[in-house]
Amino acid sequence: MSKLYIVATPIGNLGDITLRAIETLKSVDFILAEDTRVTKKLLSHLGISKPLLSFQEHSSPKVLEKILGLLEEGKDSALVTDAGTPGISDPGQKLISYLAIRLLSELSNRIAVVAIPGPSSLAAMISLSDIGLSEFTFLGFPPHKKGREKFFKNIAASRYPTIIFESPHRILKTLSQLRKFCGDRHANIGRELTKMYEEVFRGTLSEAEKYFTGEKQRGEFAIIISCIDSTFHNK
Repeated sequence: MSKLYIVATPIGNLGDITLRAIETLKSVDFILAEDTRVTKKLLSHLGISKPLLSFQEHSSPKVLEKILGLLEEGKDSALVTDAGTPGISDPGQKLISYLAIRLLSELSNRIAVVAIPGPSSLAAMISLSDIGLSEFTFLGFPPHKKGREKFFKNIAASRYPTIIFESPHRILKTLSQLRKFCGDRHANIGRELTKMYEEVFRGTLSEAEKYFTGEKQRGEFAIIISCIDSTFHNK
């Protein structure tokens, strides 16, 4: 039986990779990478050399068929994203969904999908938050255009804290729209998690808009917004 391993890789600090992830990357026949250039750097750091196949959000059906064909030949593969756990706001979900359909119908005895858990900016941010997160909603990245207003209205109406991701290019726009639709709520914002300049901001959305300017706009962001009926940290 061939195996497709879903391998979590560091979100910043390369020391966060697990021993099991390293062993898996060494053992597979090929690696599926969101960006082969990023993955090559990680593999070089680990002293691993493996064939790489690019797999992205807009990969064609032919690429999916090629991957399936290699697995049917008995080759083992590892799926990695640029950083973190595949399937969480990245193209990994597309491959997993495709294979799940095929596995259920005809390949269940020939191909296994195995999770190799590890780093995740979602889990890291939850562990750093001062907002109660026994229940929460995760929505990933906001839409760039279509559906953006509805996205923020859903956050505003949620009975649970909401966690989203954002890029440096849109962080100020997103903070402004969050405040517009949700009011000046308490938020936690992680920037550059596990990297050299990691920081976590805790305060109101209006305070966050003032804080994340200039150099502070750099890096990837994980944002937790308190829920509609929360009185925690109201100012």
